[in-house]
Parts: sequence; structure tokens; C-alpha cells
Amino acid sequence: MNAIHLKFIGAFILIALIFSCEGKRKSIDTSGNTSMKTTKVVTIYGSVNCDHCNVFRKQMDAAKLEYIFKDAEAEEKNYRELLLKIQQANYKGYVEFPVLDIDGKIYVRPEFAVIQKIISN
Repeated sequence: MNAIHLKFIGAFILIALIFSCEGKRKSIDTSGNTSMKTTKVVTIYGSVNCDHCNVFRKQMDAAKLEYIFKDAEAEEKNYRELLLKIQQANYKGYVEFPVLDIDGKIYVRPEFAVIQKIISN
């Protein structure tokens, strides 16, 4: 096999691994334990100017919980994504930041303790 074929096969394997995760993150314990741990994908929609968002993110950081932050105020793409998710969830209440998406389920300005329990399960 030549170098081009090897690069193609490597890229194919990488793509297959990404799609096989089905939206879940997997991490390997580097201490020698070969078991894999699946964690929930947490996306926080908010604004860097939102005090509630900043407090919530600090709590997530302090608890060493992974998340993706998307600024829905600064980025129109994130704003539209958030609106679509709220509509798909058929949410009818008043929307306040932060809004969390945990594996496809939407939480509007939730209490940190509640989210911590959801993530831990």
C-alpha cells in the first residue's frame, strides 16, 4: 500500500469512530483501567454577559463537569439553534438563560443541583 491509501484508511477509521459514538463522549482512564465511561453531552446556551450563565458555568467547572458553551447572544447561529430546540421541545414558558440541552432534553434556567443529579445518572 502506498501513503495515499494509508491516509485514506486512517481517515475512514477516524470518521467511523466519530459516528460510532452517537453523540456520546467516551474517555479512557489512563491509569491502566481499560474500561470506558460514557458521559452525557451537555450544551449550555447563554451569554457571556449573563450573570446566571456565568455562575452556572463556574458551578459546572468547580464540579469538573464537561459542557459546551454556546453564546446565543453573540452568535446568530447559536441563537437560531437554541430557538429550534426550544420549538422542538414544545416549550411554552418564558425563556431565560442559561438553557441547557442534555442529550436532546431542554432545561430552562435549571437549578445546578438538579442538573448535577441528571448528569451523574
